[in-house]
Amino acid sequence: MPARALRLGLVAVDRTTDALTLLGLVAMVLVVSWQVFARFVLGFTPGWASELALLLLCWLAFLGIAKGIREHSHIAVGFVVDRRPWPVRGVAIRIAPALMAAFGCYLVVQGGEFTRLMMYSTLPGTGLPTSVQYAAMPVAGVLIAVYSVLQLFGRIP
Repeated sequence: MPARALRLGLVAVDRTTDALTLLGLVAMVLVVSWQVFARFVLGFTPGWASELALLLLCWLAFLGIAKGIREHSHIAVGFVVDRRPWPVRGVAIRIAPALMAAFGCYLVVQGGEFTRLMMYSTLPGTGLPTSVQYAAMPVAGVLIAVYSVLQLFGRIP
């Protein structure tokens, strides 16, 4: 029963992450399209548009890293591992999840610290707390660490 609950939990996290990433991508396309339209057709540039697009890009990038690790499609890992001789490749394949889990923990710790430090400053264009931007790091770090630990113990292929 615990394995089934774990699998269902992972599916829920994956679907939520995918839905949020898709929603963020659509929002970014709309924001950038509005910015271009406003600049070239209406003759003004909304101050919040580039800032919001950058914020969305940051979140998309970090969630994409986590999803890439989950799906074993992170290009940097494949690039390094695939170019090594077989004995080295076998060792690298075994230790890669542990290294990625350590990276995820690093993102949680450092990203959490950045988020905490930026809690009281605001982004000038949107007025949002700057911590919203930095919060992508610990969120992605948790996902990366969980996915990597599960891969390390063979719970997900």
